[in-house]
Amino acid sequence: MSFYAEVLSALSTGGPVPRDDVRRWIDSGDLLAWSALFTLLDATPKRVRPELPPEEQRELARRYLLRCIEENPTPGEHLHAGFEAAWELAGVMQQWRHAGGRAAAAIRRTAVDLEKIYRRGDAAVKSRIACGVLEHAFEDASIRQVFAAWDRDDDLREAYKLATDWGAAHE
Repeated sequence: MSFYAEVLSALSTGGPVPRDDVRRWIDSGDLLAWSALFTLLDATPKRVRPELPPEEQRELARRYLLRCIEENPTPGEHLHAGFEAAWELAGVMQQWRHAGGRAAAAIRRTAVDLEKIYRRGDAAVKSRIACGVLEHAFEDASIRQVFAAWDRDDDLREAYKLATDWGAAHE
């Protein structure tokens, strides 16, 4: 049985999901499995027994959504296309900011990864990051501060400025 089929089975049963299985699905790197697992953890994280630590849940969300932004897969039942993932990532970054504490570290890691993806990406990837993630995440002024170094970089400044203007207009 594929990792994806295993996660779909767990999603449909409604019973407890062994944490070891969840970690195995995460370690698989299978994007389809991650998509269904993202859905499961978003809807019913308490089904995982013993519970999956919040840091691991955030890390899965980060890795899954960043891959979707960069790879722009054809969307499916659970799989996010690039812009869908970008909008979702903007929302979860705002949730993490409101959660504070260790969740703030996930925002900083995401900012580093978004910069790397932006630099190596084509125009479509850059658009998903600037318009899909940053504009909407920057509606929270404190998230803008995490990306402030973009304003001092010739390759990133324009995207940062446009996203900052959008975010400030939609606070």
